[in-house]
Amino acid sequence: MTARLGRHGGALVVLFDEGTVGGVDARGGAPGTRELDVLAPENLVGRVDAVCVASGGPAGLAAADGVLRWLRERDRGFRVGEGPGQVVPIVPAATNPGGPAPDAEAGYLACQAAGEWPVDGVSALVEGAVVVVVVDAELDKARCRRVAISARDGLVRAGAPDAATTVFAAATGTGPPTGPLELDALCGAAADRVTAAYQALRR
Repeated sequence: MTARLGRHGGALVVLFDEGTVGGVDARGGAPGTRELDVLAPENLVGRVDAVCVASGGPAGLAAADGVLRWLRERDRGFRVGEGPGQVVPIVPAATNPGGPAPDAEAGYLACQAAGEWPVDGVSALVEGAVVVVVVDAELDKARCRRVAISARDGLVRAGAPDAATTVFAAATGTGPPTGPLELDALCGAAADRVTAAYQALRR
């Protein structure tokens, strides 16, 4: 199973196959985020189409508009009508401070440039103050959030500074059934992968 990863001009996009479930853990005084509430377990939408990470602080969140356009052109998203394009793509986003602020076109071009990112069990990517963790398991939004919380432990263990951090988790639904023991193993693996990814980033 793969996700797709693309970059352009300060925008990083992870595109998911249909049916992917998302969760998030955002902490700190000024995390710089957009559309995270849609991932809360109590809210209606159960799937996520993409995650956008942008540099440039809050202004960089405009890159997510380009991701929405790219997905809508392909009829991807939460359906709100029967006709083509009558969808609302689900694209939570977060920003890193500093660097150039990408615009909507950068987000669109990042989607265009996306290539395969293999997901074998648990994969993790650390991008400044934002982590993307993808697991090939079947999880609901509450369990995805539990994976995101555990992944944050990997940052702490790696000695990451205590600052505003957003951790996304996505479950592709392609793995075996996930009971309590399997969930514990996924959480531990997520923490380990994030530790390794952060340490590699710091080298």
